[in-house]
Amino acid sequence: MKILHLALIIPLALAGLACAGGSTSSTDPKDEICDNDFDDDGDHMLDCFDPDCFANPICSGGQEICNNTVDDDGDGLADCADSDCATHTACVTSPENCTNGVDDDRDGLTDCADPQCATNVACQAGAENCANGVDDDGDSLVDCADPQCASHTACQTTPENCTNGVDDDGDGAADCNDTDCSGNAACTSSGTCTEDNIYVGSSPGNCTGGSQCGIVFQSPNYSPQCRPSSAFAGGSNYGACGTGGACPYGSFCDAAYGCMPYCDAVNATPLYSCPGNGVCLFTITTTNNRNVGLCKGIDSCDMVSNNCGGMTCILLADGTVCVAQTGGLTEGDSCTYADDCGAGLICVGTCLRACYLSSGDPCDWLFETCYQLNDADGNPIPTYGVCDW
Repeated sequence: MKILHLALIIPLALAGLACAGGSTSSTDPKDEICDNDFDDDGDHMLDCFDPDCFANPICSGGQEICNNTVDDDGDGLADCADSDCATHTACVTSPENCTNGVDDDRDGLTDCADPQCATNVACQAGAENCANGVDDDGDSLVDCADPQCASHTACQTTPENCTNGVDDDGDGAADCNDTDCSGNAACTSSGTCTEDNIYVGSSPGNCTGGSQCGIVFQSPNYSPQCRPSSAFAGGSNYGACGTGGACPYGSFCDAAYGCMPYCDAVNATPLYSCPGNGVCLFTITTTNNRNVGLCKGIDSCDMVSNNCGGMTCILLADGTVCVAQTGGLTEGDSCTYADDCGAGLICVGTCLRACYLSSGDPCDWLFETCYQLNDADGNPIPTYGVCDW
């Protein structure tokens, strides 16, 4: 399943987040990390050459640095040869995959040239390598056309699921664009509808045979279609999608967020708002060049600890939400949208660290203040501020 690339409707100015006091640019000093080959604190001195690191065990001969070709701890073993580095990322290797053209275990030998692959069927004389475009065994049959490759993962196909937006069987056509789906109910015409008929409370359109109007995603397109009643008989708004991607009428099944109700993202005074505890956060554009909003439920996640389980917590005027994709900008970077910054940061024109207004944590109490934020109407945003000088 693919995560949909949904564009934010609103820049952080929606949330209108701006410092109520202090500068919006960050000159916040950072601590020097002593073993990452980077000038973290901007004093033009790296790692152990920085006086900040002189007392660090890494720089005082008491600890092996695993990526500098030096025997730092004086035990006669340098870098990955030292057992102290067994779990360091620079020293952890993956088993060799014998058919992907990559030196997975980083020993300088790739695929069949690596002794690890000596017993792999793809490297045996007379055996067909099922993913290299060559007739290795000389029977005039190449890769998946050779019966030897019938059970190879590169030659396995999955039946086409006609409603998930994915080319499951790898034939270049997804969902209703695949001839395998020609008889599927989701791909059979049962009337007509437009984007005006997808919302809860809107006119139903001209769907027939017990079908209702919804939006179908056939990568990369979104289009309004009459869908069978089974497409609306499962899932829950702001919760998981049901069997076959089913969601309640008036909502859309997304792989990352579940059932997302539709909302009016066009009119200044929305004709259709988000039900319950939701905010009109995302937008999609249909094949008719119409913009349709999608609602995200407020998660009340923690901006400082980022307790989103693999997603990133961002701050809006309505509350905090977990999002699957962020721009990943770091502290001090210029930003425009609420999801531009990485975890633990808030976009106020610059990515600044989030802090608790009640305690000021985790601001540096000697140099920084936890500043209050206001929304676009000048109303104070509760709970969280940003660390700034």
